[in-house]
Amino acid sequence: MANELLHGDLCPLCDRRLTRRVTATVRSAQSDYPTRIDSVPHCDRCASDMLRAHEWADLMRARYES
Repeated sequence: MANELLHGDLCPLCDRRLTRRVTATVRSAQSDYPTRIDSVPHCDRCASDMLRAHEWADLMRARYES
């Protein structure tokens, strides 16, 4: 996935701008800096709300995997 959010994406539930959350940092033994940083779109409000988290995850999966 690119470092930029697609189309200035908004959260499908609350319409707030999405941020990026780091999921993995890959380091090489020969480098002091990360060779790859994986991240996913993230909404602090909806992804952390236990009542909405499952619905939010399903909507985001449908948006980015289709």
